[in-house]
Amino acid sequence: MASGLDVVPPPARLRLQPSAFVMIADRGEATLMLGAFVLSFWHMGLHLAPLPVGGAWLLAGLALFWAFRACARPRDGSILGGYEQGARPARQALRAAAIILPLVLGPVYGLFGPQMASKVIVVLLPAMALSLLWRLLIGGAVPPLVRRGRLGLWVAILGGGREAQETLQHLRALRGQGVHCLGMFDDRDPLRSPAIVEGVVKLGGIADLPVFLRRVPLDLVIVTIPPAAEGRILQILSTLWALPVDIRLAPSRTGLMYRPGTYRWLGKLALLDLFDRPLRGQDALIKRGFDLVLGAFLLGLVGPVMALIALMIRLDSAGPVFFCQMREGLSGEPIRVWKFRTLQHHAADLAGAVSVTADDPRVTRVGRVLRRYSLDELPQIFNVLGGSMSLVGPRPHALHARNGDLEFAPLVQRYGARHRVKPGMTGLAQVKGFRGPVQSPEEIRDRVAQDIDYIDTWSILLDLRILLMTLPAVVSGKNAV
Repeated sequence: MASGLDVVPPPARLRLQPSAFVMIADRGEATLMLGAFVLSFWHMGLHLAPLPVGGAWLLAGLALFWAFRACARPRDGSILGGYEQGARPARQALRAAAIILPLVLGPVYGLFGPQMASKVIVVLLPAMALSLLWRLLIGGAVPPLVRRGRLGLWVAILGGGREAQETLQHLRALRGQGVHCLGMFDDRDPLRSPAIVEGVVKLGGIADLPVFLRRVPLDLVIVTIPPAAEGRILQILSTLWALPVDIRLAPSRTGLMYRPGTYRWLGKLALLDLFDRPLRGQDALIKRGFDLVLGAFLLGLVGPVMALIALMIRLDSAGPVFFCQMREGLSGEPIRVWKFRTLQHHAADLAGAVSVTADDPRVTRVGRVLRRYSLDELPQIFNVLGGSMSLVGPRPHALHARNGDLEFAPLVQRYGARHRVKPGMTGLAQVKGFRGPVQSPEEIRDRVAQDIDYIDTWSILLDLRILLMTLPAVVSGKNAV
């Protein structure tokens, strides 16, 4: 597939998004300053001072640290937090130091004398100097990072014509901050939607965007269709709900006026939220780390049990120990999901077309016990450690999931939205009693509603709560077959 004329194609795995860059820049500076402050505090021997004296120094130092950070914070209104403005952030730090140091040193010198004032300088000056140096380094690193595509925001436009042109004019002004529009997608004819607008190529129709999104790690899709075309927007969203990407509406030329706080601003471009990517940035890292650490611990804990189950399956019936089935993973992409085999080998249902029911003759004797307590799902720990699944998330459905004539996806408008996160070994629907075969449209709607609620309200505490609730739900065996 062709790419837009203004694309900078860096290795995607090494690309930093602006929000992550700003977080690293800000927290890196804070860490350096606090480290310098603590070392200076220790070097002056203040940690050995009586508690009232040492405590007063510590509290005063932390208050000054906070005041300096507040005064020296780079100006908002920029995607890169102001760090792209050359030496300006460093000058802001220097200006803050020039204001705060005299305000502190003057009273200290007058009240306690020069010796105490020199201690203040020794404690504060290294931290402020490190802040200045850090900002110079960060500011100098921004242009080459943006130029090489290591730092940036990848955008696609959904729509064309005049509305897209106005949006692209705003985005063009943000190229120095790493904003790159990779292309447009629009169904209108060339007379109403030219093939190239502001140097950006139309890559295809709206139906081509999901395919492109699965190949290119986009950060943001901007819809430039007027909000009045509500039906068209809903139709478009139904094709994008499964994809982990932010979706915004650019309400240009509509006459609609919202309060400034209603908009999400990209530079001077006002956007309205349609859909947010779940588990962004540090949340995704926290969840992945949680999966790896706890998954490895669980594997060590249940490894002997899994070996015993494998032996029982081999002794009970002919066929392999494991059952591997293609299911829908993140963004609806197919993944191989591992389970212990619970059906007779000759009756294996690789397509998942018919759900297992109570007293199903296909289920083996050992398989009935495994399914009763969900022990057949234990091999999915390998999926978790491999990265295709998570410990907690919507359960992975078979490709084109159905039960006989009951196909799941057409029954729920937001069915695809459950694919915006990795599927899980357990999930909110399961601990709330929604287990077993789906027999009616209402049952699949209820389950998807729980999945969407989990995605919308995710937190690491919610994952912990679901994991703690899983064992009682499994032991109860409610709806298990």
